Amino acid sequence: MTGNDLFKRERTTEMRRVRAILLAVLAAVLLGGCSSLTGVMDSRPEIPEDPVAAAEALSVIAKLQQANGALKTFKGVGRLTVRHEGKVQVDERMAWVGAPPLKLSVVLFAASFPALRMAGDGEWLYYQDGQEPGAPVKQVRASDPDFKRILSIPIQASDIIALMCGRMPLREHDRATIQPLASGQGYVLLLMDGRSVRQKIFFDETKSETRQTEIYDSWGRLVFQANFLEMQVVSGYRVPSRLVVSRGKEAMVQVLVEKYWADVPVTPEMFVLAAPPG
Repeated sequence: MTGNDLFKRERTTEMRRVRAILLAVLAAVLLGGCSSLTGVMDSRPEIPEDPVAAAEALSVIAKLQQANGALKTFKGVGRLTVRHEGKVQVDERMAWVGAPPLKLSVVLFAASFPALRMAGDGEWLYYQDGQEPGAPVKQVRASDPDFKRILSIPIQASDIIALMCGRMPLREHDRATIQPLASGQGYVLLLMDGRSVRQKIFFDETKSETRQTEIYDSWGRLVFQANFLEMQVVSGYRVPSRLVVSRGKEAMVQVLVEKYWADVPVTPEMFVLAAPPG
């Protein structure tokens, strides 16, 4: 066996390994199903009415909505690491391009070759096993797909896009207030639906910087937590260089950004995977 043959054999083995992991997780995106939720909190905490805090909360929310508002498109390359119950499921290079609020295209690599392609155009979710020539493109109708069965965390495409744009996703609410943290080191913005807290967003002492949010369901169970661990400035925008999304101790997803480009030209075709010819 020549050295070149050995290289090809090792590359094929690696790609098959990654392919098996990715497809085993991805296949269930069309099947749905239930999984346990962690991080239960009091779903209806007693939070007194405070008109001053409510007015300040509205001002803070407006600033969050305006963050990087001029950023229309982005692309990047980096590394995706997915852990489930402490075990690494995926640790591969990744490239992506996005356009808020719902358009996203991602390629995962194995041994420097595309192993899986995914794209969403706001109407359909497409995916393709990229290793085989002429591999079929599969699709499911979904305007804002849930990536629970891929990432082990029920996070939607719009959440991922907002975070990659350096913005906190915001849940719908009918009441908001802001309170100092018990530690005295910062503040927490509470977005509520009735008496149920649906989202917490944590700020520094100046209420000008936020690096963490927690999303809850109507029963007070943690859906996911997102942390901007490291940030960078690209073309005047403050965007993540290391982002972690987690769900208690059950699952953790890290995106390590190596290169980030802002306001890049995109076309609608970038967010659609065409069926192979023939």
